Amino acid sequence: MAMRNVDLNRCLFHYTNISCSRCQAICPRQAINNRVIDGEKCDNCGLCTAICPTGAIQSSVDYDAELTAVQNLSPQVLMCQKVVPHAMPCLGALNRRLLWALAEKKPLSIDTSRCRQCNPAVADWLAREIEACNAALQEANKTPIKLVHVKEAASASQQVGRRSFFQSLFHAASESAAEFARSQTNQQYAFDPVIWLNRQNISPSGIFPRLSLAKTCTACGLCSMLCPEKALSIGQEANGPRLFFNPIKCTGCGLCVNNCPQAALSLQAKE
Repeated sequence: MAMRNVDLNRCLFHYTNISCSRCQAICPRQAINNRVIDGEKCDNCGLCTAICPTGAIQSSVDYDAELTAVQNLSPQVLMCQKVVPHAMPCLGALNRRLLWALAEKKPLSIDTSRCRQCNPAVADWLAREIEACNAALQEANKTPIKLVHVKEAASASQQVGRRSFFQSLFHAASESAAEFARSQTNQQYAFDPVIWLNRQNISPSGIFPRLSLAKTCTACGLCSMLCPEKALSIGQEANGPRLFFNPIKCTGCGLCVNNCPQAALSLQAKE
């Protein structure tokens, strides 16, 4: 049973003038209903994590550690558990912003060759996100993401002595016991892509939302207080307070636009 739930403290549902059902709409197995995830239906694909604008999806996958592990590879290659046992169970949690963060500074490859057969919804999602990221990379004169097919690691059959056999058997049993113990703890990880992105020291590109500000803005600060990712802030300049916007932190949730008392904000986000 996949371990996923919605952190209601982070979910947009309790804010005013906003409604969000992105996780429910994207789930290919109809496992999400009214912010409750049915563990029997959920296959841990991660599409809900990819689409959630506030990082409200908790899961059994430590995406922060998985992405960091990819950064430490040379070359960088994104793979699922069908290729590498300790990788992500599925690549569906990736979105164009995460891909940009991995690909901006050094070349990135991704193996999606098994996605179509395994989960067509994930295959379609990744195709769109990779295409959008590659367009931004091309515009920035950077190397586009390369699609690859990585062969599964073959288990080597070796002649082993009696002592080596029992050592290997004991080691395998220990790993199995540890894995079983981890599965019984029901450990869940909260992953907010914005927090991870903010640590990468990346440059904004066309895949990040843009905010337009009308002259009617009074810098009242309501939008900065409401923004769940702190993409907006009020700063002081010589001629008075000013609204500052950080596109890296913006997920396009629309809270600021829908709650601005002066209707001074306009958000543009590429689909």
